[in-house]
Amino acid sequence: NTLTHTRAPLSVWSTVHKRGAMGAGGKGVATSDEAHSRPLVRVGRAADGTRIKETLRSFPKELDSGEPLLVGIRGRWYDVRNFVSRHPGGDVILEFVGRDATAQFVAYHSEKVLKGWKPVGVYDFDESKPGGDAFEGEFLALAAQYEKEGLFETQYAFLLSRLGIAFGMLALALGCVWLIVARDSLLAFVVGPFGLAGFWQQSGFLMHDLMHNHHFHKRRLDQRLGWFFGSVCFGVSSTWWRDEHNEHHLFTNTVIPGVGRSDPQMGETIWAQDPMLFDFFWRPLLRVLLRVQHIYFLPVLIFIGPFGIKVDAVLSESRPSEFVGMALHWAWVSALVSAFPTWRLGLLFYACASVLVGVLSVQLLVSHYAKPFATKDAVKTAGSWARRQINSVIDITCEPWLDWFHGGLNLHSPHHLFPRMCRCHYRRVHAELLDVCAKHGITLDVLPWSRAVAKTVTHLRDLDHFASMDPR
Repeated sequence: NTLTHTRAPLSVWSTVHKRGAMGAGGKGVATSDEAHSRPLVRVGRAADGTRIKETLRSFPKELDSGEPLLVGIRGRWYDVRNFVSRHPGGDVILEFVGRDATAQFVAYHSEKVLKGWKPVGVYDFDESKPGGDAFEGEFLALAAQYEKEGLFETQYAFLLSRLGIAFGMLALALGCVWLIVARDSLLAFVVGPFGLAGFWQQSGFLMHDLMHNHHFHKRRLDQRLGWFFGSVCFGVSSTWWRDEHNEHHLFTNTVIPGVGRSDPQMGETIWAQDPMLFDFFWRPLLRVLLRVQHIYFLPVLIFIGPFGIKVDAVLSESRPSEFVGMALHWAWVSALVSAFPTWRLGLLFYACASVLVGVLSVQLLVSHYAKPFATKDAVKTAGSWARRQINSVIDITCEPWLDWFHGGLNLHSPHHLFPRMCRCHYRRVHAELLDVCAKHGITLDVLPWSRAVAKTVTHLRDLDHFASMDPR
């Protein structure tokens, strides 16, 4: 391992040496548990200081010592100690103290973000093979190419088309309600829930895009619009969802051994989709769950999931603005239900729409549930991030005209590698990713939706056989 001195304070270099210097290709930074000296594990915090209840944060031991907090990007060390409290992504930046975080930085930021930052030191970094992995180098090259081509810029035509679909669905639902009230139309009662479910589904996709700052790339504007489509239209706290979703992207399908799950969006207390999760369940209960979880997986997602996520959002939230948004959601939903001749009829209409939108839960979870888990520390190792993103997703094939139904997220690998990219580019990028993966001998899981669902259910069933071999 080598280290190049560039007039950095002695205290900085003592910290670097203590954590392990960056060797050729990006290896050597925090490569062992000893280098981290058993980091503290606490609940993470969002940019505004709100606790992210389902997030386990690994804090570096330097946090309370006053020593510099160094994060590496493209061979340069940056001291983020005075920036942590202002980081728009919250304290997740602490996860990468003493590490190379080039891939994660490139995925979430423009290079313009580093303007005004002065590095306090350098380390050896091979742009073509970070951490010794040429695939990670290809990812960095693709990101630079797409940045140059403008694929991370605002796509107004696409945004207008998605808004048209969302509000077209709402207009369909409202028109059906009018026909039910004015003409007692049975056909309208059958069609109407599809319109309302479609509006909720498309609002959820718009919230997703805006909380990723896809559309305007102006954080305040994107986040406020995300609040409208998420909290007000969809009925789920947009910032609660955003905080957990950012963790999901960085640490997809991960656990902290002996502590718990570190991907807050990939798991529930009623099933265990990977052997690495077994230790976090009471053994007698686990054996019961593993025998039947493949049976109740889809019914729970479809019939209970739409209500569960809204309850979870309320119980997990503490920000007044989000409670206001969710209150507005229930106000307009209540007004819609009360417009029916009877409350029973209105509630039945609402329940049917909720069950239909439950398909959204299935859409998203089958992209990850059958893929293997890893330890959180392993995912943070230099040169491992891009390959890990590919290995933790299933891409869903469908006709291009059906992309609106899946929100474009059926092609999940482009989204996980380039979360700043508008989903209108995913088909082009997915084709290029297939070629790059083949070049490096990486298998990208691509299946039709029905087979992806079947694979997930089969995977949940087969875990019972796996557990039977566990001597514990």
